[in-house]
Amino acid sequence: MDKSCKGAVEGEVIMKDSQFEAKLIAAKPQDYSSNVEFTDTVMDSIQSSEILSSQVCKTSVNKKETLSMKLRHLPKFAIFAIAVGVLALLSGTAYATYQLLWAEPKVTVSEPTVSAGGRQEVAISLAECGSDSLASRYELKKNATITIEDVPNVIKARCELDAIGTWSQSTFPHDEHVLPDDVTKEYDMVRLSSSFATHIKTKSDSSITFVGLTKYMEEDKTLAVTPSVRFIADGRDVQASDVSINDVVMYVTSQTSHITPMPGCTLRNCSSSGSLGNETLLAVVKLSMPFQYYDQFAWQSLTERATCQGNEADTCLTGFSGAIDLYMGSVSMKINETMYKEIQGVITSISGKSVVIKSSSGTLFTVTTPTDVIAAYNTNKAAKYYNNQKVEVGSSLVVRYAEKESEHSKNLISTLLSSVQLQTENVGKSDTVKAY
Repeated sequence: MDKSCKGAVEGEVIMKDSQFEAKLIAAKPQDYSSNVEFTDTVMDSIQSSEILSSQVCKTSVNKKETLSMKLRHLPKFAIFAIAVGVLALLSGTAYATYQLLWAEPKVTVSEPTVSAGGRQEVAISLAECGSDSLASRYELKKNATITIEDVPNVIKARCELDAIGTWSQSTFPHDEHVLPDDVTKEYDMVRLSSSFATHIKTKSDSSITFVGLTKYMEEDKTLAVTPSVRFIADGRDVQASDVSINDVVMYVTSQTSHITPMPGCTLRNCSSSGSLGNETLLAVVKLSMPFQYYDQFAWQSLTERATCQGNEADTCLTGFSGAIDLYMGSVSMKINETMYKEIQGVITSISGKSVVIKSSSGTLFTVTTPTDVIAAYNTNKAAKYYNNQKVEVGSSLVVRYAEKESEHSKNLISTLLSSVQLQTENVGKSDTVKAY
């Protein structure tokens, strides 16, 4: 320490902690958002007998000036910078240099309500959720592997995976899935892919083996580790040693496809054969929550609810829901005259060829098919092919039909119908068929 600076401090009255705190507050830039934890850490770390920086000692002031007087000569931004520097030295890190590779997803989930189908339903609002492609409402299936209390974390986990996927697409070079101008020549296409959430099974300097979960019908996968592979945790680049065995991760790879067009290939009509090159590991991302929230079955325990096409007053299940065909019609549509519409509802009554369903808004629709398709299904197909899941009052139907945009008929006759289906409810693809 400079002797003149040391003498000035030791020979004068040292300013009180409260005076220094006041000066730090006064020095705060107007556009700086407050951080109570940061301020408390700085103030707790400062001792009244310490000189904070050589910048204070080198300030051109009289040797008899106290530390308080020296600080008075400094610009406000310099005082605040000194405080930041102290915290950085004390913590051993470069404070304020941390920058997320993707913004942390923000998810707000409403209190659950009961849906038209008698299931728990929540509304969600999202921010920084990758492509923001998630629906605004979700319904919990009756055979779900999660509880309604798990839903906020499951949605946040999905947002995190989507955000990482969006980041990888904008970070690593790859080709779009489009045909080249001259499709008659052989060409290569670099494809980018992101894994489901998994765990690290083994790890060395040269390779990593990722766990292949049998319930997803996946095998373990071993990929080479090169110096260019990025390891990421908490949204920032880290050392390879910071990602360990059993960590919950997702990984990003690229793979080259060599495409060989068949003779006579054109942009409008092209058949081709291809071969895949080796898969190259690009990044390993350590995820922020326990695996149970990233589990595909946890996500598939939810069904998206969105506005029904052509029926804005109602919501329809749009994701991770199945259906069994009861009737397939042929509807001719003229451009600008009719559009495809969809309505879903619970059966309230069945009478031969006609069935009445109640939509999510409580509206009643009467659906009439050319023949008694419900009786035919219940007699000939339900037990033989579909786990004896019969169509009855309380079952849910999906009805698609053609109609003018301006019309909103509640009597859907057979000439309008495109399809009528029995809605089913499954979490995994191999689950036994169950009517919704």
